[in-house]
Amino acid sequence: MSFKLICTGDVMLGENVHHFKRGIVSGFNGKYPSLISENVREQLSAADILLMNFEASLAKDNQLQKMKIDRAVYVAPVQSLELLKSIKTQVVVSVANNHFGQHGAASAKESIKILEANGILVAGKNNLPVEIEKNGYKSSIYGVSLVKDKHFSGSYFKSNYSDLIEDLQLSKKSEYEIRIISIHWGEEYFTLENEKQRKLAGELSAAGFDYIIGHHPHVIQPYSKIGNSSVIYSHGNFIFDQNFSGLTQKGLVSTISIPDGKTELFISQQRKFRVTGLKPVSPEQLEKFCKSAYHRGKPVMMRIKMKLELLLKFYELNWPIIQTFTLRMFKK
Repeated sequence: MSFKLICTGDVMLGENVHHFKRGIVSGFNGKYPSLISENVREQLSAADILLMNFEASLAKDNQLQKMKIDRAVYVAPVQSLELLKSIKTQVVVSVANNHFGQHGAASAKESIKILEANGILVAGKNNLPVEIEKNGYKSSIYGVSLVKDKHFSGSYFKSNYSDLIEDLQLSKKSEYEIRIISIHWGEEYFTLENEKQRKLAGELSAAGFDYIIGHHPHVIQPYSKIGNSSVIYSHGNFIFDQNFSGLTQKGLVSTISIPDGKTELFISQQRKFRVTGLKPVSPEQLEKFCKSAYHRGKPVMMRIKMKLELLLKFYELNWPIIQTFTLRMFKK
């Protein structure tokens, strides 16, 4: 008997430095479940397991309100978990990413404690998987980041392209085991995967991983089959306050039937931070879209757009944002 795994793009329920006091936390205080429309919630609730990449640490609501900008960015209030709890299924989050750990080991440890206290399973704390028994199958869900992180304090599982297989210290795969890995990799804002991603995906497939669930670029990348393994190189953003570009407001949602591996893909759409709908897309349509959106200069172009959004919304800016970017200019 099969069961359904659904994977989404990045989930960041706090505010980045561009949106401090004018983004998700400010706009959805007390109403976090409304960040996704009812039809999207219903579709996600059809999962037996929902896997997300959780790109923020957590703090109590009253503590977050008192934090200065440098400490408050990429921090979500505990009440934001009401969104995940409103999706009626078992939620698993990977915390193996740079933004989850950027405020240090103590913050990350407390955030994991809060997540687990709210019934959310946490992958990526170390190289051990979250294990879920369902319909006679054991799903082993790993989380890892391969992205450079100047704030890294050992608070999540981090490796690199060369050493990941060894660092995972995998045991022999059992007959009814399904291996899934949520992996933070690739290059920001490129809509096509790079050679290092392709090579490692092949190695993970050979190591017995059935589903390779990619994150980090903030834009979507193609779906591929390598042997019996399904690879989605990047799911892009699901909920993230990167509203400076249409590309960063789109994400992939993959629906996977286990054990037969039938995969359905959907493009999620954010409008004013809310996920308003899911549109079916075939692997061929996805690849065509990713190729058409690709440009070698895309990272530079996207960062220019990011700054243009600040200029166009100058009337929303507050003193902490203005001060932060003024100081950055003088440091350069």
